Parts: sequence; structure tokens; C-alpha cells
Amino acid sequence: MEKETSCINSKVILDYIKEHNNGDCSDLLKDLDPEIDALPDPESFLREPNNWISCTVISKLYKRAKSILDDELAPYKIGQYAVEKTDLGVRSLILKIFGSHIRVLKNVQRINAKWNRNKELELVNIRRNDAVIRLHWDPNMDVSKDICLNNQGFCTFVPTTWGADPLTLKEEKCYFEGAPYCEYHLKWTIKDRFRGIFSRFFTSKSVLMETLAEIEKDKEIIEQKYEEVNLLNVELNQKIKQIVAIQETGKAILSVLDLEQLLTVIMNLLSTVCQINRAIIMLVNEEEGYLEYIHGVDFKGEIPEEMKKYKVPLNRVSNILARVTATGRPEYVPDVESSSLRKENIMLAYSKPTSVYVVPLITRSKVIGIIATDAVNRKGVPKETRETLEVFAPQIAIAIENARLYSRLQEQMEELKQSQALLSRSEKFSFLGNLAARLAHEIKNPMTAIGTFIQLLPQKYDDEEFRKDFHKIAMEETSRVNSLVTELLDLVNTKESHMELNDLHGLIDKMTLLVSPQTKAKKIDVKCQFDPDIGQVWMDSGKMKQVILNLLSNAVDFSPEGGKIELVTKNCTEKGKPEVIHIEIKDNGPGIPLSHIDNIFDPYFTTKHKSDMHKGAGLGLFIAYQNIQDHGGTIEVKNRADKGAVFTLKLPNTPPDHGHVI
Repeated sequence: MEKETSCINSKVILDYIKEHNNGDCSDLLKDLDPEIDALPDPESFLREPNNWISCTVISKLYKRAKSILDDELAPYKIGQYAVEKTDLGVRSLILKIFGSHIRVLKNVQRINAKWNRNKELELVNIRRNDAVIRLHWDPNMDVSKDICLNNQGFCTFVPTTWGADPLTLKEEKCYFEGAPYCEYHLKWTIKDRFRGIFSRFFTSKSVLMETLAEIEKDKEIIEQKYEEVNLLNVELNQKIKQIVAIQETGKAILSVLDLEQLLTVIMNLLSTVCQINRAIIMLVNEEEGYLEYIHGVDFKGEIPEEMKKYKVPLNRVSNILARVTATGRPEYVPDVESSSLRKENIMLAYSKPTSVYVVPLITRSKVIGIIATDAVNRKGVPKETRETLEVFAPQIAIAIENARLYSRLQEQMEELKQSQALLSRSEKFSFLGNLAARLAHEIKNPMTAIGTFIQLLPQKYDDEEFRKDFHKIAMEETSRVNSLVTELLDLVNTKESHMELNDLHGLIDKMTLLVSPQTKAKKIDVKCQFDPDIGQVWMDSGKMKQVILNLLSNAVDFSPEGGKIELVTKNCTEKGKPEVIHIEIKDNGPGIPLSHIDNIFDPYFTTKHKSDMHKGAGLGLFIAYQNIQDHGGTIEVKNRADKGAVFTLKLPNTPPDHGHVI
């Protein structure tokens, strides 16, 4: 709403209508303006001289005044009424101080601007007993003929404020009839000089007395306004506390997941913001069908055990707590003594409240409990407290539900952890059983062969060929058993990872050198393509050597005569993610059968025939897989598009204290 005219003008309209309409001005105030209609007391607003309203509103008031009184000249008469019968405060005082037609007219624009912004006043000419003024109305404002008519009434009777007769006013041109402005021709009678001096003397005295009276009145208004501002400041501070508390409650919802700690935080907030001294929270136990005590505060100290054990069946609708839970609507009992509440109830018998307020805790359209507070004096639970509780209740409900869900999740996680421990133990026993059977089988065969030759040795000791064959087979089978035991020890003796910065490329070079006798024997070309951006890498050198050597040995085993093995490193970085090192080991062997590719990292799974370089129980890739996991990385395998297989190691290059799993 625009500020175009002072409410000193609307105050006069209200006074005039009340005086001429049996004290009733209700028809003036209906549907004036959305801002005014929304006020708790529109009439008080329109009577306050320091407030301003739009020309649209003042025009409506004049139009309604004409309709109520059935008088087209009502705006003019209201102007006259403003001068003769209404206390216009400072405006009347200013007019009296000027005290003559000429002085008032010379200051007419300044006087007008004090209470109106809808027009400019122009003094065209002025003589001893007549003058011409023009009213230039603002075309951007919703001005009306009624406002002009009111001005005419006011101007006509203004001289009476300093003891002169009303002047004669004639409107020669009218803006509301097509002229560019309204033009008023004014005439007044001239008193004799002695009478004018005498009149001004007593007028000055009366003005002084009225000035003192106005000052006293303004003093009272200032004191009243001070009290109002002070109350508004108190209310504002209270609202600020409420907003801060809402923010804190929001933080609690996000950060506090322990139910007991959360309830303590909530109660402390409510105590601070709402000045709540006593309150309880009860939650619904759906399985048992009752409300049960969950948390409370009491200004006397500890909550008694009887109250902590208190339960309310949900079907007992005669109980206010169960009823609020059932209806989902808050209830307020301002006077417990005269109410129908059962005074023997443990809650009432212990706390002896004068009034009770109960609010439902609702989340996802479901009541999960209630919060109840009381008053310890005859003033009852303050309205502000009740409103604040209604604002907080949904947030409290969400926080409690989140904490309960988190608690249940923790319980389920603990159960899952126990189940996983049992499953892991079961798998471990199964694995050890299978491994023992596998090892027994693998060791039994070579031992049987060695035993057979030992039995035949006394009989064929002189047979040189037999001794040579026996020696060769015995050594091979012994080596085979030794390899099996070594792999088993590698599996069982898992060491804690010792991560430090090391030269990855140097480590790979050493491992390729280690398998060089086998690669040269098979005329395999080994190519290394290293990323120059990769420097020192966080890793356990011992475990990484074991991984690279195992994969290189596999690649040599499966590569044909004159084959090719490639080792490629890449530094892969994505925006917002830690640095990851890729190591690829490619061969051009037959590849891995699709039916086996998902099982090659399983313990004692192998597709290889026994070779001179690798004789074991199929634990090599399983151990490599475990070692890469210890680095927080992954190992993947796939067949190449042409021929062969590629193993890809992905290692996070992060310090041990910033471990990262990919």
C-alpha cells in the first residue's frame, strides 16, 4: 500500500461517521485494503496520525461516508468538521501560529506537504482580502472529486482557528471535470486594525497555552509509544530465540542420533525458549498398544519412578494423553481443578498443575507420541509457549523417529555383524576343510610315488637308469610338495601391511628380471610402458612383489613360444576423487574360458597344468587378490579382443592415515 495521505484525514472521517451514525463505523472498514484488512485492529491503525495510507483507501472512505449518511456533501462537511470539532493536534497549532489569511496562504504548500503527497499547491496571486490557489493533482495517484470537496470544506473554515470568519471559496476550474488543475478563488473580510492587533495578542496567548497542552499530550503519546516499542522488542527477542531454537533443533535432527542425548537437547531448547519447567515425552508402543514414558524434566529434580513406569492404553480415550494421540490434535485445559480430568492420575497427583497442554508428535501423517507440559501458577500455559510447542512438535517428532530408526539400524548392524562372524567362521572351517582335503590329495600323490621308488630301491639299486629316474622324480615331487607348503604358509601367515612410499616402476623392473630366465627360454618379448607422471607410490613392497611376480609367472606360463607380455602403468585422476594408479599385465595366450573367469580368484582353483615354474594348489591368484585388497585396491581380469588376457590392478595412491577403498 502506497503512503500518499496521512491517517489524520481518515481519523476525521471515522469521528464524523461515529457522531452521525450512532457510534457505528463498521461499514467503513470492510474490505478496504489487504494490508489493512490483515491487521488485528484496522480502526486503530486508521486513527494513528503517524500512519499513512493510499489515496485509493481515503477515496473509498469518502465514498462510503456519502453512502452511509446518504449525503453527497459529506466530504465537504467532514472538512468543516475537521476544523471546528476535531482535535487535529499539530496541524491546528500550525494554523493558529500563522494566524492570518496571508501568512497561511504564503505557506500553503509547506502545510499541505506535511499531511498530503497527492498534490502540489500553487499560490497564483494574493491581495489584501482575496487570493487564487491551484491544486495540481498527481495523475499517478487514485485521487477523486471527494478529496477535492473535502479540501474545499477545510479551506473555507480554516480562518476560524485564529478567530476569523469563514472565507468564501469558489472553484473556477476543476481537475475532475477535465481541467488541468483545480482553481480556488478565495475571499475574506478585513477586520479593523485595532481589533486585529487585540485579537492577535490573545490569539498568541491561547496558542501558547495550546502549545503546552499539545506538548503534554505528545509526551503521553511518546511514553505510550515507548511502552509499545519496548513490548515489541521483548516479543522480537522472543521470536529471535525461537528462530535460533528452530535452527538448533534442525542441527540436532541432523547430528544427534542417540535418542537419550537427543531428548535432553530438545528439553534444554524448550526450557530456554518457552520457559518450560516441567514436561514429559511419551511415545507409542505399537506392539503393546500403549503410550509409555520416554523422557521428562521436572523443576523439583528427578522424575519419580512411578511416573517413569506410567503407561496409558491407546484405547482409553477418556485420558487426555491417549485422546491427543488418537485425534492428532493438541488439547489445552486452562483450569485443571474445574475440569473433568481424573485428579487421582499419577501425573496430576504428583505435579498438581493448574493447567495442562498436550501436543501430538506427528511425522509422516502418523502420531508417534505426545509432549505434555503444565503451568505452575494460575496464569496457565502462555499462548506463546503453546504456539512455540506446536511449531517445534513436528521437528521433535522427526528427530525422535530418526533416532529410533538409527537405534534399530545399529541393532540390525550388530546382528548382521554377528551373523557375518558366524558365516565367516563357517566359511573358514569349510575352506580349511576343503584345503586340507586338497592338500592331502596333492601331497599323497608325490609321497606315494616317492614311497614306491623307495620300496623298489633295494631290489634295483644296481640299476643305474632306475636310480637316475628315481632321483629325478623324487626331486620333482619333493619340489611340488615344497611349493604346496610355501603357498599354504603365504596364505596362513598374513602379515599386517606396512605402507610406505616406494618406486613402483623399479619394483616391476626387478620382477621382470626375476622371470627373465623363463621368458628367454620361451623367447617371450616383455615390453614395459610406464607413465612418467607416476612417481613414488604408497604400497607394501613385499606384498606388491608377490602380486606382480604371481601375475607375471601366470603370463609366462600361458604365453606361447615367441609370445609377448606388456606391462602398462597409468595415473588416472577424476575431478573430486583421489588419485588412482592402474597397472595392466597383458599376455597373448589362449585367454581364460568364460566359464572360469568368475572363479579364478577363488582359493585352490586352477586351470593350469603343472609346470616347472609353478607347481601349487591354485592359491597364487587368491593370495594376490587378498594383497591388493590390503592396499584398498581392486584386481580385475578380462579377455582381450584379439587373444590373451589382461589383469588390471587399481591402487589408491593415498597415505596410510587417509586410507581409501576403490
